[in-house]
This record gives sequence, structure tokens and C-alpha cells, in this order.
Amino acid sequence: MKKFKRLTALALALVMVLGLTTGAGAAGAKYSSWFKESYNEMQQSAYAIIPSSLANADLTKNITRGEMAQIAVLAYKIATGNDLSEEDYAQAKTFTDTQDEAVRTAAAFEIVNGYPDGSYQPNKYLTRQEFFKIIENFCSAAAYESRRSKDLNSFADSASVDSWAREAAQLCVSNVFVTGTKSGSSTYLYPNNYTTRQEALTMFLRATKDVTQWYDVNVKNATVAVNEADAVYTITPMNKTMYVVIDSTSHLNVRSYPSSTDEHAAIIGELQRGDAVTVTGETNTGWFEIKYKGNTAYVSNAYLGNEPGSSGAGNGPTNSGSSSSTEQEIANFALSFKGYSYVWGGMSPSTGFDCSGLMYYVLTQYGYSMKRVANDQMTQGTAISRDNLQVGDLVFFGYGSYANHVGMYIGNGNFVHASTPSTGVRVNSLNETYYNTRYIGARRII
Repeated sequence: MKKFKRLTALALALVMVLGLTTGAGAAGAKYSSWFKESYNEMQQSAYAIIPSSLANADLTKNITRGEMAQIAVLAYKIATGNDLSEEDYAQAKTFTDTQDEAVRTAAAFEIVNGYPDGSYQPNKYLTRQEFFKIIENFCSAAAYESRRSKDLNSFADSASVDSWAREAAQLCVSNVFVTGTKSGSSTYLYPNNYTTRQEALTMFLRATKDVTQWYDVNVKNATVAVNEADAVYTITPMNKTMYVVIDSTSHLNVRSYPSSTDEHAAIIGELQRGDAVTVTGETNTGWFEIKYKGNTAYVSNAYLGNEPGSSGAGNGPTNSGSSSSTEQEIANFALSFKGYSYVWGGMSPSTGFDCSGLMYYVLTQYGYSMKRVANDQMTQGTAISRDNLQVGDLVFFGYGSYANHVGMYIGNGNFVHASTPSTGVRVNSLNETYYNTRYIGARRII
């Protein structure tokens, strides 16, 4: 009896210790006490990166490559709002040992890789340095640019980090995605230890927060500077006679405000080819201020020339060149559809757009003759190298030489496009791994 009491006391003490180190979430997940705050945060929709497969799991156990892919895909979608279209998923890499959707999606985003024999090994555990590399891939996929730097030498075991993982470890440490483990007076990375599920989730939570904030500022809100071009403008005074230089079958709209998209920019008249116009100023957004029937009005500077039949200041659709202001105006017009629905076959604001339908609609509104599908649009205009991209150029994505997606370049490495049914018309960065690896060329139509 005495011996039984001792065992009972020992067991009770053990339970008390375990109670201090592990806990259970409302859904039944088991985790260490230090993870509770992060776990609670991941119950919020903004950072819900715990996959359903781990909802009731023991998070103190080591994470597998398959589970990690599930977390990575959730984190990437939260950080960027990006997803695979059905067509892209159909062409995503396949593995000999798994057809798991999350694994294939993560591989398509180039967050994960398989092995030379064509396998993925979804049940294999990950070392911490392998996980550092996956975090680096996650950041690269979202075009995240770290501006922080911290030396690995502050960790007692920094020499144990393999050369292939040092850059990834540097990224994780510099951005506090990884803080290391304190032991005595030293801090360790333990790069060759396996990664637990709760450690993996913690690292991904930290990275997701940082990448989401960066992406919102540098990609999603990149439209602000572009859209403001129409809202605020300056005028350089001038006084000269110029002539309308459009195609004889067209007319030039005269507007009450120097924009084609602003709600105040009503069409108040029309001019024909060869009409003489008194120009009183030029805006910094690509419009001429003119006198029209005794009132101040505006026309695009692309369609006025110094002589009848000459090229305009910015040249219109029938000319090979164009001014940056004309390109900017068309890019602004494309950006005005941000948030519209993605609809397969759609090519108007009333129905929504698919990728080539958006480009077709935007450019035909400015008088350009456009083909309907992306691969055909890639045969139009002039081929442009990536280094020479200008606002308004069409950028194409696909496999080999076949284009299955198209968008319009808006500057600063970003482009607007009708993305997927779940995201609609949006802005992305060309430097995101998903688009960077599928980029196949650009054409200048404007």
C-alpha cells in the first residue's frame, strides 16, 4: 500500500509537470505552454495557417514534409491572396509517391521541391535547417525583400549550419522568424534537429505576418501612386495651334477634365482629323488644355500634332511609339477594374473578365485592334525584353513558348491582371516566384 501511494504521488507530480508544459486547444490540439499565444492567434482568420489535418493533432510531434506543404500553402494564400487557377493546377508538378493537392500547389509556387528520383516523401521529417530553406522559398515566392541583417555568429552552433542553408538561416534569424533556443549562457539553432509542428507553425506565423505587411505595402497598394496621377496634376502654360491627327474614321473626344476614367471627366464634344485646336497648356498626366467653344476643355496629347497629318505629341494607336502619359492613362484604366470578378470568357465590366478579356477590353477602348486569347495577343505589337518594360506593356506567362496568361505592366515590377476566380482582377509582382518562373515574354502594343 505504501508503495502504491508513492507511485500515485509520483504520477500526480508528473501530471502536474506535464500540465505546465502542454495544453490542449478547444479543438483538441496538444501543444506546449510556450505555444499557447501563437496557437490562439492562429485561430483568427487573419492568420489561420493550421491545416485541418492538424486541428486535433499533437503539435509537439515532429512535422512531416506533407504537413509542412499544407501550412505553406495556407500561409502563402493569406500573405498574397494568390491561388492557382484550375489550368495551372492541372499543369503543376506531379510526384511518384503523392498527388496531394497541397504538395502539388506548394511545388507550383516553388516553396517545396521533390527528390531527384521524382518522389516527394511526404511522411519524412524535416530538420530545422531544411525548414529554414522552406521559409526562404516562401518569402521568395511572395517577392519578399528583407532589408535586415544579423550575424549567425551570435549562435553557439552556427558552424553546424550547412552551406546550402546558411543564407536561409540568415534570412530567418535577421527577420526574427527564428530566435533560437537558450541553453545556459548560449543560444542555439540546432540546425540538424527535427522540427516540431508547433515550431514550424511559429516560424510560419512570424514569416506570414512580415510577408503580409510587406506585400500589402509593396504590391497590393502599389496602385496608389499610379491612380493618384489622375487625381492631382499640374499644367504648363502654352499658347499654340495644333491639329488633330487621328485616323479619318475616328473622332477625338473632348473632355471636361484631364482623364478618361475620373467621374468628372465628361465627354463634352468631338473633334475630327485635321481640326485646328488652340492649346493653352499641357498637364503632367498627358493631356492638353484647349479652348473649345469658348470654354476650357481637355484632349489627350497623343492625338494632337504640330501640322495636319503629323504624329501627335504622344502618338495614338496607329503609330509605333507612345508617350509615357498615354501608357499611364491606359494602365490607370486597367487598374480601375481592380476587384472585378474573374469570369472565364468574360471581356466587359458587366460580366467580369478573364485575363485576355481584360486586356482586350482595355485596349479596344483606346482604339487598338486586339486578338482575343493570350497566346494570340502575344503575336501582336513589338517584342520587349524584360529589362525594357514600360508601363502599359503586356506581360505573358505560360510554359515553353505558349502563353496561357497575360497582364499589363504598371511599373515598379508590378502588373495588373484578371488572376483567378477566387481573387479576380488584382495586382501582383513579376518577382513572385510563381510569376517569375512562368514569365515568357512581353509585347508593346501602345
